[in-house]
Amino acid sequence: MYKYILCVAICAAIWIINGKQIARSAREHITGEIYNHTGLGIFFTLLTIGYFFPEAGMYAPAGASWPRIVGLVLYVPSAFLVFGAMIQLKRKGKPEAGDALAPHGTTVVVDTGIYGVVRHPMWLGMVIWSVALMLVFQSVLSVVMGAVAIACFRIGSVKEDRFNVEEFGDAYREYMKRVPMWDFLKGLRRRADLDNPQH
Repeated sequence: MYKYILCVAICAAIWIINGKQIARSAREHITGEIYNHTGLGIFFTLLTIGYFFPEAGMYAPAGASWPRIVGLVLYVPSAFLVFGAMIQLKRKGKPEAGDALAPHGTTVVVDTGIYGVVRHPMWLGMVIWSVALMLVFQSVLSVVMGAVAIACFRIGSVKEDRFNVEEFGDAYREYMKRVPMWDFLKGLRRRADLDNPQH
């Protein structure tokens, strides 16, 4: 019984926190943030349910072990992208007070570090993390929730680009031409070409 109460409490906290961000974004007409925080809510709900109820079909007991290993390995690049993006935004984005990680709190276009490789490293990291959870849990629920979360992150990234064009104008349009949205390998190649113009 204790496990059920704790799971419900954590899921409620997840949706209260994300719900506040969704409500604020709705008031400010920032649709990208609505999708991204919906995706985050789904992602963390999936993680919580999977942790508390592995015996209830969240882990497939007879599931293949190699996908689980791949999923666990994917946690590393996803964490690097998510936390690297947060640190980069806080350091270089000149955020408004009290809004350090919200894209609409950033007062300049951040195009260095991980943001010089992909435009939305945080959401790309969450997509990879969602795929990792699907591979680790191997259940219908994890695939459905993971797919919905990924769709939310994709739509949110597209809408965030539109918002940033309105916010930053030509500076962001130029950034969009130079840096891909999620294609990490393409971003690395472009970055290498810029660093070594003689090739």
